[in-house]
Amino acid sequence: MGTDIFVSGDDYGRNSREITHLVNAGMTPLQAIEASTANGPITLGPQAPLSGRLQEGYDGDVIAVDFDPLNDPGAWGDPTRVTHVWKAGKAVKTPA
Repeated sequence: MGTDIFVSGDDYGRNSREITHLVNAGMTPLQAIEASTANGPITLGPQAPLSGRLQEGYDGDVIAVDFDPLNDPGAWGDPTRVTHVWKAGKAVKTPA
């Protein structure tokens, strides 16, 4: 999945729709999610940040969504569907 969204203007916050594109290209929803999270750091080897896994010692960046991503991958890309965000293990977005 692309990582240049930070400088891409009005698509910021919607880059997760790339998961839907990966599914449309033939990946399963789980493969697309893994390509967007766990696989990126794996490709960098020892220089990779400690991200992409829910594991002790890792960054602890997590999102929660209000849909089942394995059965409704078309919901990706809508930032209103993200209910919670944790960055480095600290809540940065919770329900109002």
